[in-house]
Parts: sequence; structure tokens; C-alpha cells
Amino acid sequence: MSKARNTELAAAQQRSNHPLSPTRMPRILVAEDDMEMRRLLVWQLRNAGFDTVECADGLQLLDCLGNPVREGEPDDYDLILSDIRMPGLTGLEVLEGIHETEWFVPMILITAFGNDEVHQQAADLGAAGIFDKPFEFSDLLARIREILVLNPSRGDNWSPHPMGERETTAVPVDVVFRNMAPVDSIVRHAQDAAAILASLHDQILYCRLVISGPNGGLTGRYHVQIMVTLSDKVFVVRSNLKTIRDEAELVAAIPTAFQVALGKIQKHLRRRQTW
Repeated sequence: MSKARNTELAAAQQRSNHPLSPTRMPRILVAEDDMEMRRLLVWQLRNAGFDTVECADGLQLLDCLGNPVREGEPDDYDLILSDIRMPGLTGLEVLEGIHETEWFVPMILITAFGNDEVHQQAADLGAAGIFDKPFEFSDLLARIREILVLNPSRGDNWSPHPMGERETTAVPVDVVFRNMAPVDSIVRHAQDAAAILASLHDQILYCRLVISGPNGGLTGRYHVQIMVTLSDKVFVVRSNLKTIRDEAELVAAIPTAFQVALGKIQKHLRRRQTW
């Protein structure tokens, strides 16, 4: 094994042993053409326990994302943090490409040229947040934790939670409602939809479905996010912020979300067999 590969594995192991991360923390793709700013963001995120990949411009960002933007396929990143003004493609142009897919990775934008028009454009394209430079990293970190449902007061929500004795093949799903009252029929529907993961029950440590209601949201629509924890990786599937308009579409979106999650997990397991 090469020295570079050993170094990479050691760094990954060090991040996986972070006190906030019994399993692999979310993977954040950082795009920033200012090298010093990019290095600072990557250092701060890794210090907070996150796994990071960095790129220096919009074309590299698109290349890192690969098929998810071009063909709408599931991706390997849990969140994108991107500058807006970059060579090649702007962060807004990449966000617009991502926005065309039904299921996509959330994207936070940062900019030194923020104004009401830019903020509105980012919101219309479904940005998960926008920060004007200079900003406090603590504010950015709080937003990342909110998006990925990380709650430091309870511990890391990405880590496995005790859920009692498992059935032989069932995958229990922890259903969380935000900005809406819990709906028993949706909980039962989610549990039925999670059955698609049954063949992987021995690989899955924890599964959570977060359903956000339209109240208080920027788009006035429902939103679905699934997180599935394996021993070495956490998978996130998020709906497009503008695609789910009512409870009927919400019910239809939940099985689709689990199908996308299954595809991501199967892809990872196939890769793992070649390691």
C-alpha cells in the first residue's frame, strides 16, 4: 500500500474517532477559489469532526458531483458548501443544475457580494442557506447541524441509537416530524416503505426519517430527509425543497426516498467489496 494511501486512511481513521462521531460523520464538499479561505473552512470543518473534500472552482465542483447533476443519480456527498463567484461556473449555476433533480444534496452558499437579489435567487433555487463574508464559523456550523439534524445536546444524531431488539429482517425507522403534528398514518406508511431495506438489515445500525411541514419554511412545502447509518458510513437522502406540495405527494415521496437510499447503500457496498 502506498505511503499516500496510508496517510489518507490514517486521517480518515482519526476523523472517525472524533468524540462527536462514533461512525463516519457527514461528508461535506467544499468549493472555494480563494485558497486561504478554502483551507480555513476545511480545517474548521475537520476540526468539528466532518469528513471533507475540497475543490477550487465551479468546474471542479461539477466534476466532483459527477452524474448526480448531469443524470440525476444519487451522490456520495451529504452537504455542499460553495462560494458563489468562482471561475468556470458560479455556485448559483451549480445549484441550478442540482435543483433540476428530484433528490439532491443540500447546498449552502457563501459570498462576498451578497445583496437582496442574490439572496432571493439562492432561496428560489432551494439553497439550504447563504452566508455573507465575513461570517462567524459558529453560525455556519449551527446551520450545518440544523440541516443534517445533528443535535449536540443529545449527542450525535448520526450515531446509532438503541432501538430495542430487532426483528430478524425488519429495519426500524425513527420518524421525526418538524413544523407539523405527528401523523400516525404517515408513520405506518414510512415503516412499510422502509421494508425495501430489509435485505440489508444486518448492515444497518440506525435509520431516521425527518418530515418537515410547510409551516415556517421558505417554500411553503413539505420536505423529506432520510438518514441511514452503517458501521462505516452515513447516507443522506433529501427531497428537492419545492417538489412536495401536499400530504398526498408527501406519502408518494417517502417510498421514493427509501428507494434512493437503497441505491446509495448498494453502490457503497459494491465499492467496499473491491477495497
